[in-house]
Amino acid sequence: MRTNFDRGEAVTGLVWLSLGAIFSLLLEVVYLGARLPLGETSIPFPVTIAVAFGFNLVLTRTALLWSRRTLVAAVPLIVWTLGFLALALAGGIGSLQALPATLSTILLFAAGVAGGGWPFFNGK
Repeated sequence: MRTNFDRGEAVTGLVWLSLGAIFSLLLEVVYLGARLPLGETSIPFPVTIAVAFGFNLVLTRTALLWSRRTLVAAVPLIVWTLGFLALALAGGIGSLQALPATLSTILLFAAGVAGGGWPFFNGK
């Protein structure tokens, strides 16, 4: 593992990881209500819940390569969480809401936070 990077590289890396966190959050929210068509009907297919867990896990593991300080390495997770809360608290447009009050929304939040926090509690 490379350790001879300067502070500017670490900051730039964390900024890119934070942008990735926001972009992934937006995609996860857009596709949260995805459904699989089965003949005349369809069933809910919230695959983004698993994606949130996995992607936030990767973001945090990558951030830990740039800094061993927990708070610094948690920046992408903090950005993802604040973005989620902003979308959850933002008022909708008419009858449209970014994050509806459903079980899948709660599971998305739990999976995202659990995935992002996992590397801090599970060493390797």
